[in-house]
Amino acid sequence: MPERLLILTILLSGIFFLFRRFLISQPDGSIQLFNPPWQLTGINPELPTIVYFWTEQCAQCFSLQNPALSKLKQNYSDFNLISYKALTLPTGKAGEEELIKTFNIKTVPSTAIISPENEVKFINNGFAGEDLLAAQLKEISIPLTTKIDTQLF
Repeated sequence: MPERLLILTILLSGIFFLFRRFLISQPDGSIQLFNPPWQLTGINPELPTIVYFWTEQCAQCFSLQNPALSKLKQNYSDFNLISYKALTLPTGKAGEEELIKTFNIKTVPSTAIISPENEVKFINNGFAGEDLLAAQLKEISIPLTTKIDTQLF
């Protein structure tokens, strides 16, 4: 009986660590996001960037992640938002594999937060709500400016 309990404990520990490794990525290094081959236009390289990976088959992308990103963009300014359809990136198959490896993308939806210095600061494999993304942007020392509706009374 104690042997079975020990084996079960080891097995459950292994499953826990694999699951944790799958969902939580530790970004390290930098990426030249604003230089070729990405050639992004309309992006301010002085602002942090949220890179969003999605697919057409992803139910969470449309029901949860898209509304969270839209609300974040409506409520705050001072960050870039780049959306990549994970299976059809503009650089083709080789570029897609490189980008997914660079960001350590394991599922969709996924988001990555990149600092103005082009350092990958956070990678969220799976749904990331507005509050989490706002906290991550604030953590990289970027003060989020709340958009205020100006109305004359």
